[in-house]
Amino acid sequence: MVTAAHSHHSMDLWGPRRATSLKDARRRTALVHILRLIFTIGAVLSAGILVGTIINSSLVPAPTSGPTSGLSVTVLGPRFEGFDSNDRPYSLTAETARRRRENVSLIDLVNPRLEDAASSVVQAREGVWNADTEILELVGDVVMTDAAGYTFTSQRTRMYVKDNRVEGQTPLNGVGPIGEIRADEYEVLDDGNRINLKGNVWTRFTPKKKRGQAANGGNR
Repeated sequence: MVTAAHSHHSMDLWGPRRATSLKDARRRTALVHILRLIFTIGAVLSAGILVGTIINSSLVPAPTSGPTSGLSVTVLGPRFEGFDSNDRPYSLTAETARRRRENVSLIDLVNPRLEDAASSVVQAREGVWNADTEILELVGDVVMTDAAGYTFTSQRTRMYVKDNRVEGQTPLNGVGPIGEIRADEYEVLDDGNRINLKGNVWTRFTPKKKRGQAANGGNR
């Protein structure tokens, strides 16, 4: 009787413990699944972050040493305006303008044309405008005309627009009401009132009588 009672009592104790063990096992199993899920999500997120970092690094350009250069953009029909040392306005136009990357103050021009308040006009095939120093380099079929009727041609001319000064180291040919001139080098000073000619200078003056006939439309 004692054995039976003891066995029955042992079975009663084992039953709840077994149920509890099953619950604990299930809880542990669920916890393991949750931990595995968390681990998997974490691994995926970590991989995603790593891949994203790699992709981002491949897309973003590497930093370059030194200052960054400006953008090189071609502008159609540009117009630059300013004032010379005597506060007289001037305007510079061109077919196109393109700022240089290595020096943003330098602008390459196609078919530039410079006009001032005295109705003087200078044009050429190509040019380089320095926006900082206001110096204009002209190259190719340079033609300079003024209100007095003079026309000068050359192949290369440097114009100090701010200082009203012009210089050239290629041959100059000029023709006007008083005659013709030629020289290997030239410099125009004092707003065009003084011209220095150098190298193989040649001049031919037109007599006053012929000047008057030309002004009246030629011989009758």
